[in-house]
Amino acid sequence: MKKNLTPVLQPVLRVLLAFAIVGAVFISISCNKVKTEDRRIQWYEWDGNEQEVTLQNNQLELRFFPKTTGFALTDKTTGTVWHSTPEDAGSDPIADGLTKQILQSQFTLVYSDDAGVGVTLPNSRYSIEKGMFEYAVVDGGLEVSYTVGNVARVFYIPKAIREARFVDFLEKMEKSDRDKVEGSYRLYDINRLRANDNKDALLASYPDLEDEKVYVLRDTTQDFMKAQIDDLLASVGYTIEDYEEDAVRYNASAEPERPVFNVTIRYELDGNALVVSVPFDKLAFRPSFPITQLSLLPYFGAGGVQDEGYLLVPDGSGALINFNNGKQGQLAYNNYVYGWDAGMFREAIIHDNKGPFPAFGVQKNGAALLCVIEEGASYASVRADVSGRSSSYNNVYGQYAVIHGASLDISAKSDKAVYMYQTQLPAGERIVQRYILCAEDSYAGMAKEFRKRLLAKEKGLNNEIDGGAPVAVEIIGAVNKTQHRVGVPFDLPLKLTSYEEAEGMVEDFAAFGWKNVNVKMIGWFNGSVEHSVPSNVRLISELGGKNTFIRLVSTARDFGFKLYAESDFLHMYDNSPFDTFSLYTDAARYVTRKRIESYPYSFVWFGERKNWGKINYMATPLYMKELIQNFREKTGKLGVTNIAFRTIGAKLGGDYYEKRFVSREASMNMQKETLAELKGKGRGVLVNTGFLYTAPYADFITDVPLVDQAFGITDVSVPFYQIVLHGLVPFAGRAINLAEDYRLNLLKSIEGGAGLYFSFMTEDSAILQETKFRQFYANEYGKWVGDANAIYQRFARDFDGLFNQKIDNHEILAPNITLTVYENGTKVLVNASKTSCNYEGKNIASYDYAVIKQEE
Repeated sequence: MKKNLTPVLQPVLRVLLAFAIVGAVFISISCNKVKTEDRRIQWYEWDGNEQEVTLQNNQLELRFFPKTTGFALTDKTTGTVWHSTPEDAGSDPIADGLTKQILQSQFTLVYSDDAGVGVTLPNSRYSIEKGMFEYAVVDGGLEVSYTVGNVARVFYIPKAIREARFVDFLEKMEKSDRDKVEGSYRLYDINRLRANDNKDALLASYPDLEDEKVYVLRDTTQDFMKAQIDDLLASVGYTIEDYEEDAVRYNASAEPERPVFNVTIRYELDGNALVVSVPFDKLAFRPSFPITQLSLLPYFGAGGVQDEGYLLVPDGSGALINFNNGKQGQLAYNNYVYGWDAGMFREAIIHDNKGPFPAFGVQKNGAALLCVIEEGASYASVRADVSGRSSSYNNVYGQYAVIHGASLDISAKSDKAVYMYQTQLPAGERIVQRYILCAEDSYAGMAKEFRKRLLAKEKGLNNEIDGGAPVAVEIIGAVNKTQHRVGVPFDLPLKLTSYEEAEGMVEDFAAFGWKNVNVKMIGWFNGSVEHSVPSNVRLISELGGKNTFIRLVSTARDFGFKLYAESDFLHMYDNSPFDTFSLYTDAARYVTRKRIESYPYSFVWFGERKNWGKINYMATPLYMKELIQNFREKTGKLGVTNIAFRTIGAKLGGDYYEKRFVSREASMNMQKETLAELKGKGRGVLVNTGFLYTAPYADFITDVPLVDQAFGITDVSVPFYQIVLHGLVPFAGRAINLAEDYRLNLLKSIEGGAGLYFSFMTEDSAILQETKFRQFYANEYGKWVGDANAIYQRFARDFDGLFNQKIDNHEILAPNITLTVYENGTKVLVNASKTSCNYEGKNIASYDYAVIKQEE
């Protein structure tokens, strides 16, 4: 962590630092035009060879068709064939011209200009039809490289160049290549002109002739030769900047910039999977036309109007969209994997939809195809649609944000919208989609394949967990409320549960016989649930003293419970000169260089409540990492060995400030490294929501979505995510006593094999009037503890020994009636309907469940 300064020096240094940074930023904005990293466009050309290329292993065969660059993937065991694009895509009677092009494409890209106007380019029209692609088998995989655009090739070769400068490049070439380049130029010497040369005109065009010789490109040079010269000069380090310098020197008209791009896709077979990757290092574009979105294999495995099946989407716990469901009037499905990028601005939040796991799938005519996004998931949104709207096909695919942009506020100078874009692509990153041909043709079969893949990749998920009912209890210490002292209003802590009262709760749980208890303390330090910057850890005197808190920690440990100290390491509230958070160096920034700051969003009009609520600043990923390390050390002195994360696993954002750019993917990887380090040191980790990348390091996950998020186009919610996680890491849904319908919450917990979660405080909820914390409206411990114990005892009796079992199958028997089958043969039937039902001779009442052991 940063060195602690004395209270006297620190404010002075912060002020000096502020002036220095503001001055530096002003100079940078005034003098420097930020330019996106320029990558030379490669011009690929198909040689006309239509011979198929085949990749195969023991399970799969991939046939690649050069004329269309499409492919067919065959399961050798079943004979099922999956096509990259529909076979009759070009003759779809519903599709318009653009949609037909997309139907025949392996990818589409969207580029944007400085006004934020986006243009879609399907590669079928803007690459394949023009023959602008090449392919080769490289290291056992097939790589297809595309030039995409509706333009002729631009040659970055000098129209004229000084001899000495040109020789520097020529000397780096082989003699044959140098001769080829020099043969396309004439070397002018003012003292040795030909009879028909116009000396005055030459000196006007090339003033350097007064002092030295100049190479000038011959007018007769053909395009094929220009292409060779372009490649040769590029190979010896002649850049676009060199080209522009020479063009300006001799007033030569530079080629106009046009939107043209490079994309390379690699296909390789791995067991029962096709792995498709797009390396960012092989993406190229011109700075004026950044690639903002890339959609990969948008119609792979699509089902037509004659097909039967469904699409699986990462909507909450998981949801199915039935083929041809007639919901063309609903919005097409679009959901961000790992939620909205916290590093991107948004004016309002109506529904904060999140895809907690990076996967989607297709079940078609008795076969299932699952796609797992293994790299680049943080950039992805999953999109899906049904037949009848824009085409005759039902499809699902991943779309990726590539270059991020934001609108600049220049309203005082212009009424034109101007966008600024990030200045570089993340080095070494790539998109990787793994398409798994599933052994079982169901969403449960897809979930099992996903789980199998996770276990192969994430060794941290192979831990043995207890089979008893896991339970998490959130205890709320204090919130902040405006209170008056001698007539003066102060924002002060309001006690909801003291440390001693929390200890009493822990003793109660032990007396009830509860096991596997995870106690999450929130609002226990730094003033409130909305605590100040956690670089310092100060207990709240209104809750008790240090000795009382240490006794609480010790009591929980003595009973075999895990106590977690909860904190928010993403949003910084109440920063002051006496903490280590600097607004200038530690606050993340938008692409526009503006600090990321926000207020709570209104539940009524959805915008920021700037007049009611605290401002917070988003910390940079690096500062978060330092802060967690410091927090671990300071809470360790209080006897706390476990940390509960409010936002890690629930929110994710990049830092787009060009001087310390951290991509969203890199931010995710930094969080994983931090969690892995904590786990390696024996620290317990509890996360909220539980985005998949946190699961290998979590001891418990709360607020896991138990149902879908009710998109209009979806048909039914399924516990896909629960099937993946069950038996690997304990988890629970929303706190039962805070659910809108606690009976339904409980039944959905049972259906997906979730544990229990409660949220308690000792004060009456009426005390929260005139505060911003009315979400704790049903937390009174005294009113709920009896029901909570009854629920726990029933759980412990009925589901003992199941929580370390994997879920083997899940079926929807009828609307709101489901069957969950565990690997040991136990069946759990949940009836969430309004009428009773009968299963295998057992009558299950409405809003009830039955557990059927294998021996029964």
